[in-house]
Amino acid sequence: MTRQIRLLTKLSLYGMFGWNEFLHTKDGRKKLRCLLMGGLWMFLVLMLAGYVCLMSVGLVAMGMGYFVPAVLGMSVSLVVFFFTMVKAGPVLFDRRAYERQVALPVTDRAIIVSRFLSMYLTNMLLGMVVMVPGMAVYGVMERPGAAFYLYGLVTVVFLPLLPLTAASVVGALIAGIASRWRRKNLASILLTLVFMCVLLIGSMRLSSVEESQMEAMLQQIALQLEGQIRSLYPPAIWIAEAMVQGKLEGLLLFLGLSLGCFLVFLEILQHFYGRICGLLSAREAKGNYRMDRLQAKSVMRSLVEREWRRYFSSAIYVTNTLAGEVLMVLLAVAVPVVGKESVDRIIGIPGVVDRALPILLGALAVMMPLTACSISREGKQWWMMQTLPIRRRDMIWSKVILQLLVALPFYLVSEAALGPGWADALSLLVVPWAYILFGARVGIAINEKLPVFNWDSEVRVVKQSSSTFVTMLAVMAAAVVPVVILFVMPDFPVYGVHGAVVAVLAGATLLMEACGRNA
Repeated sequence: MTRQIRLLTKLSLYGMFGWNEFLHTKDGRKKLRCLLMGGLWMFLVLMLAGYVCLMSVGLVAMGMGYFVPAVLGMSVSLVVFFFTMVKAGPVLFDRRAYERQVALPVTDRAIIVSRFLSMYLTNMLLGMVVMVPGMAVYGVMERPGAAFYLYGLVTVVFLPLLPLTAASVVGALIAGIASRWRRKNLASILLTLVFMCVLLIGSMRLSSVEESQMEAMLQQIALQLEGQIRSLYPPAIWIAEAMVQGKLEGLLLFLGLSLGCFLVFLEILQHFYGRICGLLSAREAKGNYRMDRLQAKSVMRSLVEREWRRYFSSAIYVTNTLAGEVLMVLLAVAVPVVGKESVDRIIGIPGVVDRALPILLGALAVMMPLTACSISREGKQWWMMQTLPIRRRDMIWSKVILQLLVALPFYLVSEAALGPGWADALSLLVVPWAYILFGARVGIAINEKLPVFNWDSEVRVVKQSSSTFVTMLAVMAAAVVPVVILFVMPDFPVYGVHGAVVAVLAGATLLMEACGRNA
């Protein structure tokens, strides 16, 4: 079975990163595009490593170096759990991939382990990017013994295992519960969004409490921080005890819990795996169909309704693209509930609410617009659509209109939560909507340039495609630049920056529309 797992995992990883296409394609532009994306990823990895080094230096300088492995380990675990939770179900229970693989001479156990390993290896890279720089800083400043590096190496290898198992359990439960409902996709979307909101609210409350403790004595901070980490994620304390104090029992506890939970999960899941995949692929059909009056609709309305049905037919597509809108609502609700100062502490930038709240709300709403991969999701149907007597502009704008319709309820809830008496009422109305329109249009423009049609799993299109990544960077740049201007030039009028943002975003949207018409 080991050979089966190795081959299936290799196949999954090659398809996930597009490595196979890069090796065998004869298109020089594709190879250049892959190399550029690889360079961009390396730049972001270096930025993350630099941030981890600065945070580790700060903890050691404050006399809290003991918590460097614990804080980094807990941070990696939370990130792995959060991002794996929304894709564990579609990756583990991918019906089409299962139908292809089950016909091969492989066992269900090999299929499950290979899919789990593909997620595990990618998250282990994230753990290395975070843990290794922190370990290097601690090693230079504190000069620990050899046990620190030995235990640290083992920790880096096994760190993603426990949060991955927990996230897979949640994904399996969501998929199992949703399979009992008639509208499986809607049930999966709602359950995932509810769990996501609970996790985000808990993280925000924890961040607020930690920041409020910074005014106390350092010793008191250390004791309270240890208590919070121990209550939230005890394995992080075991990791710190093993790496810093050389306690072998801490490492054994961590490894035993991680491996034990994974083996138990694997043993249980393999007995129900085929049944869950079958339930998720089942469809109910009514037998009381009757011909009713036929109605003619306009081309645009028909296209928008088509996009609406396709959007809500994919749980992973909805949950990933709605994460930004959910964060937008949570931020808007948090301002009047916990106060501007508390929100500033959670974000980590003093005064950001007073000066840049409209920009933050707008950027969060299109942090990952659904248009960034809407063309790629069409697959071969995109070419079929273009053979119909439909204008390409109408096909493009049907996807943009869907983004506006999806974001509109969250936009209205955010505006209602802040209230009409807010000092920046006009900015709060105009700036976020300018970002929503810009994000919808820039997502479709980038996806036209970087489409992916030969995909096997929606996970690759929604979460791993270059168009999604570049769109997120474009939206981030459109938000970071004005925020930096607001704080680098504090005497510059806030409303002037907000007006300039609206003008630039509107101009960029009109320019993309003009280029799209001429294409």
